Amino acid sequence: MTIAELEQTFIDDLNMLGDWFLQYEYLLEISTELPKIPEEKRTAENKVPGCQSGVWLDICQKDGKVFVTADSDALIIRGILSVIVSLLNDRTPEEIVAYVPRFIEETNIKQQISTDRFNGIHSVIQSIQKVAEKYV
Repeated sequence: MTIAELEQTFIDDLNMLGDWFLQYEYLLEISTELPKIPEEKRTAENKVPGCQSGVWLDICQKDGKVFVTADSDALIIRGILSVIVSLLNDRTPEEIVAYVPRFIEETNIKQQISTDRFNGIHSVIQSIQKVAEKYV
């Protein structure tokens, strides 16, 4: 499944729920699927700048694919990170670099989170894309 197809699935699921409380529960539920980054990888180097809460990324490349692990102290952000990791993990660098995020704009998420958190989410995506650019 392409990034766009998978992203559309998340958009459809969130929009089908409609109510922000149900969307919040959905994000909390999928946050449990996101593996935690071990403490030794929660370094200043792996911390994403511009995020209101602590967010860490661990990104590596193997056999032409980029592998992304993400973690946060904030549960709702972990849910959003779970979506981002689902979309971008185990993809080619070219796919990641070409990705233009839609799921925040096309759901209620943007209206329900603070501007700082919104900007932080974009910092996460940009950080992943910046690393992927090195592997192109």
